[in-house]
Parts: sequence; structure tokens; C-alpha cells
Amino acid sequence: MREITVTQVERCNLAIFILGSIAIAVFVRDLMTFFSFAVASAIVILNFRLLKNIITKLVLKQEISKKDLFLTLPAKFFLLLGILGVIVVYGNIKLFYFLMGLSTVFVSILVSQLLPVFSSSSQRRQDNGA
Repeated sequence: MREITVTQVERCNLAIFILGSIAIAVFVRDLMTFFSFAVASAIVILNFRLLKNIITKLVLKQEISKKDLFLTLPAKFFLLLGILGVIVVYGNIKLFYFLMGLSTVFVSILVSQLLPVFSSSSQRRQDNGA
């Protein structure tokens, strides 16, 4: 497997968010299914970005404070859990499409890893691949 960067995963995640939202809007033509997919995908993208920022700050500091570990990470977790709870309880969501939206980060990591398989052999050789 090749190394992928967080930026590549974020780009792929954004592309899946946009293309998936457009595809659901065109094929299903239901506002609640579009809302379910788009909101769940946006929440996961936000979670991924916040986690990346927190980890980047912790790594670059070279000194991990207890405040960061015991306050910042749980606060982010409870904030996103609260947002998910409000949407599930008060939003009239379609569960299948909501779960599809929640899986966009996993799909984007998978696509980022499999993308070189579909590139030309000369491009893979330039990238030090087989």
C-alpha cells in the first residue's frame, strides 16, 4: 500500500460529498434523503478536520498538556455527539442515507488507496510504485 496524505483524503472526501449529494438529489429526488446524506457527510468531514487540527497541534507542540487530552478531545466528541443526537431526534432523517453519509470518510480512504491501481503504469513508476 502506498502512503496517502490527509489532504488527499480530505479532497476525496469532499468530492464524494459533492458527487454523492448530487447523485442522490438527481436519482432519488427526495429532500429528506438529500438532507440525510448531506448532513451526515458534512458532520463526518467536520469531525475529520477537527481531529486533524487537534492531532497536528499535539504533534507540533512536542509537549502534550493534560488540558488538551482531557478537555479538547472530549469536548469535540461531545459536541459532535450532541449535533448527531439533535439531528437524529428532531430531524426527520432517512436512516440508510444517513449511514451512507457517515461512511464517506471510510470510502474516501479506500478510494485514495485504490486510485493508483487505475493510473497508467508509467505514472506509477514515476511515483516509485510497481
